Amino acid sequence: MKKLRNKKGFTLTEMLISVLLLGFVSIMVTVMTSAILSSTVTMREVAQAEILGSEALDNLQGQLRVAESVTVDGKGHVMFDINEANKGYVFSVNDEGKIVMEHEKDGEKETELLFAGASYGNLSVKSLEFAPSGDDSIEISVSISFGGKTLWQGSVTVKPLNGLAVG
Repeated sequence: MKKLRNKKGFTLTEMLISVLLLGFVSIMVTVMTSAILSSTVTMREVAQAEILGSEALDNLQGQLRVAESVTVDGKGHVMFDINEANKGYVFSVNDEGKIVMEHEKDGEKETELLFAGASYGNLSVKSLEFAPSGDDSIEISVSISFGGKTLWQGSVTVKPLNGLAVG
C-alpha cells in the first residue's frame, strides 16, 4: 500500500518568507506615515508663521502710519506718539517672543501686547527691525521662528502720514 502524503498547509520556509514580507511592508507603511505626519506638522507651523508675521507687519504698519510723530534712531529703534496723551511708545520683542508696545506713563513703564488676539502657539518672533528708508519711509522687518528655526521672514515699507524724524 502506498503512503499518502498530506499536501495541505504551508512549509516552514513559506511561513518565514511570508512573515518577513509582512514585517517589511509594515515597517515601510510606518515610515511613510511618520514622514507624512511630520510634513503635515511642518506645513501647519509654516502657515501659522506666515499668518502671524503678516498680521504683525499689518499691525505695525497701521500703528506707524497714523502716529502723530515717528522717530527712528541709528540703532533701529522706533519711537512714536499715538496722540498728545499717548507719547513715547516703543516696539520690542519680549522674553516670550511676542511683540509688545512699551511706554512710560506717570513715571512707570507699561507694556502691552501689540495684538493680543493673535495666537502665537509655539511660534515666537525671532527679530523685529526698523530701518529708515528713502523719502521719509520706514522699512519694518519681522522674522518668525519655531524652536530656533526661522520659518517666515517678511518686510514692508511704511510712510507715516505725519512725517518721519531720523535721529
